[in-house]
Amino acid sequence: MPGEAHEAAATAGRPGHDHAGHDHAGHDHAGTAVGDAAAFWDERYGSRERMWSGRPNQPLVDLVGHLAPGRALDLGCGEGADCVWLASRGWTVTGVDVSATAVERAAEHAARRGVPDGRVTWVRADLASWEPAATFDLVSACFLHSPIDFPRSAVLRRAAGAVARGGHLLVVSHAEA
Repeated sequence: MPGEAHEAAATAGRPGHDHAGHDHAGHDHAGTAVGDAAAFWDERYGSRERMWSGRPNQPLVDLVGHLAPGRALDLGCGEGADCVWLASRGWTVTGVDVSATAVERAAEHAARRGVPDGRVTWVRADLASWEPAATFDLVSACFLHSPIDFPRSAVLRRAAGAVARGGHLLVVSHAEA
């Protein structure tokens, strides 16, 4: 579906989004300054050996698996499973996350999986202010949520602007209750 935005809703416990070791309860970080995002997420990732499952998000696999490879941007790439999956299918990927710990783990994951050098570019940046310098055939934002203040709507608007003509925007989110 060229040029279309793809959105898939998922809830806890559905395939493709592993909540092992992660919950949303007990988080009351409203009012946390955007500038504190890196410290918050580095602390969160540093609190456990691995935050996520290491598998790509199933909606990404289902919706993108048939597309011809091109240039992809993964917003909030975390530990890099989606980037590694895309790269293994021939995509040239830019993975962006605010957490240096997450980006380091993502690069290690890619190396362990044999992703060739240059196939994934890892960027440590705060998406609240980061602007893509190029356009992409695929822009993906899977579970781009934050328990601290985060201008998600503005980030997603910028993401839509980074989609190349004929490209795809994939936004996968938790369903509203």
